[in-house]
Amino acid sequence: MKKTLFGLMVIALNLPAFACIQGNGDGYFPKNKMWIPPFSTKSILEGGITQQEFNSVLDKVNKVYSSIIPQYGGRLKIERLWNNGDVNAFAKREGSNYVISMYGGMARHSDTTIDSFLLVACHEVGHHIGGLPRYTSQPGLEWGSTEGQSDYFAVSKCMRKVLRDEDNESFVKSLRVPATVTNECEEQFSNANEIAMCKRISMAGMASAKVLASLRNSGPVSFDTPDTSEVPVTYESHPHPQCRLDTYFQGANCTVDEDTEIGQNNPNTGTCNRVDKFEEGLRPLCWYKPTSGGTDPNPNPPVGNIAKTPTVNGQTSVQSQNPNQIIPIMTDVSGFPGVAMIAIEVSKPNQTFSNPNSQELDRVNGLWHQVHQTVSGTYRLLPARQLPGWGTYQVRVIGLDRNKKPVSRNSNPLTIRLGR
Repeated sequence: MKKTLFGLMVIALNLPAFACIQGNGDGYFPKNKMWIPPFSTKSILEGGITQQEFNSVLDKVNKVYSSIIPQYGGRLKIERLWNNGDVNAFAKREGSNYVISMYGGMARHSDTTIDSFLLVACHEVGHHIGGLPRYTSQPGLEWGSTEGQSDYFAVSKCMRKVLRDEDNESFVKSLRVPATVTNECEEQFSNANEIAMCKRISMAGMASAKVLASLRNSGPVSFDTPDTSEVPVTYESHPHPQCRLDTYFQGANCTVDEDTEIGQNNPNTGTCNRVDKFEEGLRPLCWYKPTSGGTDPNPNPPVGNIAKTPTVNGQTSVQSQNPNQIIPIMTDVSGFPGVAMIAIEVSKPNQTFSNPNSQELDRVNGLWHQVHQTVSGTYRLLPARQLPGWGTYQVRVIGLDRNKKPVSRNSNPLTIRLGR
């Protein structure tokens, strides 16, 4: 994170979780009513993992990522909800905490294994730092990676980091690894431990996909029947179980080193991708629409003729305790016919705009506005000079033509909380 962002914290939004969205019931798994309460030391379905195994997996994830998450500006917080019977998992942000919520019901599901539980935990970490593509269809939740991308991160980066020092060769001897998996892993890797990790991660993907299939009442999944469909645009929500299995299998076979982090601004950085002529380890086309590379071509697209929400490091709600620290606000009103400049408007402290998504200034709750001869860029707000004091402020933008007439509607607001 750039030095100009030190002291900034992400504010918890009213929607408590991302992608895996608690508000509508969706999580790692789609919305479901399954509930598996604690039952002695085993699942009520006589399967799943024990509480000791549950904690052991999360300890391993914490050991690896507690030192990595701060590099992205956050702090890892793992909620261990063993007594909760929900068959799901979620990611959310609370201030500067990057939270993953892991439920005991999921751990106790009969098809859950130690490794598939690790995959789910890694998937939730992936929502926070898994890179592009990110969600664009959930206002205020643009900080997180899509479901498919979080799956890809889980198997190509996170699980490898966690498992690489274990005796993977001995572990896979206890697994019934299909010939398809064995052949592919041995073709992609030459190191014995990497081959074993590839097999182990692939089988974790199969276990997870079986749970997904059972919850959706869909047909069986197989390494031998990949989903051949192609999406016209990247699908952001939960892909079909077969498509997710394909992602797990491909990610397990990606030969890019796990310590090469996935790009936060370039979807091809740190991945096996088509631009760099990889033939295996690719994100499947059943959910992913490849781009040519470079920065995210449209990380926060306008909805209708509403301008894109301004952001700070991808966030639409931030906090600063230092009024002398510049807050870099990313703005972009490009794409509207005739747009030639941008207007930025700030609300009065502790007031919300009274005319959201209009084409007018807010004469009631508006504090000030500025017009700039550009359509995108970084606006550097210095609270000590530009805001009257502590409080919560809203910032929005609108696209203007050369005559300073609106060609879009006002964006949804960025929220800035200034205070100790």
